[in-house]
Parts: sequence; structure tokens; C-alpha cells
Amino acid sequence: MFKHTKEDSFFAAFKRVFSSASFVTGNKGLLKYFVLPFLLNIIILSSVFYFSYSSAVPMLKNLLAGDAWYLKMLSMMVAPVIIVLLTLGTVIIYSAAGGIIAAPFLDLLSENVERRAGVPESGGGFSIMNLLKDIYRALMNTIKLLVIIIIINLLLLILFIIPGGSFIYAFTGFFTSIFFYGFQFYDYPLERLKLSFSGKIKICWRWRRSVAGTGAAFFLLSFIPVIGFLGLNLATVGATLTYAERMRKSITAGVNS
Repeated sequence: MFKHTKEDSFFAAFKRVFSSASFVTGNKGLLKYFVLPFLLNIIILSSVFYFSYSSAVPMLKNLLAGDAWYLKMLSMMVAPVIIVLLTLGTVIIYSAAGGIIAAPFLDLLSENVERRAGVPESGGGFSIMNLLKDIYRALMNTIKLLVIIIIINLLLLILFIIPGGSFIYAFTGFFTSIFFYGFQFYDYPLERLKLSFSGKIKICWRWRRSVAGTGAAFFLLSFIPVIGFLGLNLATVGATLTYAERMRKSITAGVNS
């Protein structure tokens, strides 16, 4: 599903997120767009992880507590799934909340990265109206993505009726999630093409290896101490550079044809 190709490459997009740090340090003007999102990320990420592992984990343990043989068997069967889903859910909440709150700043960051990568300016610049539009768009996209994720996971529940289905479910759920993690970062450059939500989904699915690579890098960054607070910023830069360097030419040709 995420097999490497010359242009649409999981690994190239994955590495681009991490190498985006050198791009930022080489373009000092971008650093100012990191300050406020970094501070917001500290609050958001810390709060989400604290709630997940101080409240959700004990609650799940209590649900499966007991000496009965069937409870022990159920615990062994669902424990891997619960761990994966809790981890994925934690990152989804972090990326959703952070994406909404920091949307105006991440959009400005993406626009400035595009300009430094040689893409002609197409944004409307900063204004209160654009700020509100960014927040509204991020909120609507998050709601739509959550609905899609819920529907997909409900459909995947059928896997539980086959032997080993819980592990297949966890594996499939992970790769589905990293695609949607990545989508939100490509939303910024694609929004400047005035595309609809469904249009963005179609393009991101066409470039699903790159989108998933960005999402996987963001997922990994979220668990690295200190650096994780820069996850939204670095993923935005990485996605924008992948778009500018690999995707933009074919996408704009398709949009204008």
C-alpha cells in the first residue's frame, strides 16, 4: 500500500520532516513562526499525554481487572489493541487540538516555506479574517477527518471475527492513522490551490506514500522528549517541502487542466 516509487516515496517524505530542521536554520526568518506554536505545543502535548496515561490507562485496567479465567484471556487478547489504539488516539487528539489552535501560525509557516522553496506567492497574507478562516477550516477538517477515521475503524471491526484479527486490526489501524496524521499538514499548501476537502483527500490518496511518510515522522516526533513539542512545526515544513519539491508540478497541472 505504501510501496516506494520514484516520486511518491514514503521514506523520502519521512526523512524530509527530519531534514526540515536544517532548512529552517538555513532560513532564519522562519524561526519566528516557531515560537508561539512551540509554546502552545508544550501545553497541548503535555496535557494530552497526562490525561491519557494518568486517567485512561487506569480506567482500562479496571475494566479488565479480575481473577476469572475469561477476564485474563480477554485481557491478553485485547491488550495489544488497547495499547495501539490508546497511543494512536493520544496522537490524534494532540494533532487535532494543536492543528486547530496553531492553524494560523502553521499556515503562515507553510506559506513562507513555499516562498523560500521557490513557489510563487499565492496566499492572502496575514489578517484577522484569514486567521479566523484558518481556525474554521482546521476545525471543519478535523471534524471530517474524525468522522472518516471512526467509519473506517467501525468497518475494520469485522477483522475481529477471524483468528488473529485483533493484531491485523491494530496494524491496519496504525497505517490508516498515519495517513490522516499526514493529511493535515498537506492541507496548508493544498488550501492555497482553493481545493475542496474531497479534492484534497483525492490528491493525498494519490500521493498516499508521501502523506503517510510525513504522518509517520510526526507520530515518531510526538514521542521524542522536547523535540516532540516541535512536531507540528517540523511536519508542516516537511510536508510543504515535499509538496513543493515533488508534488506541486503534477498537482497544479491537473488542477489547471
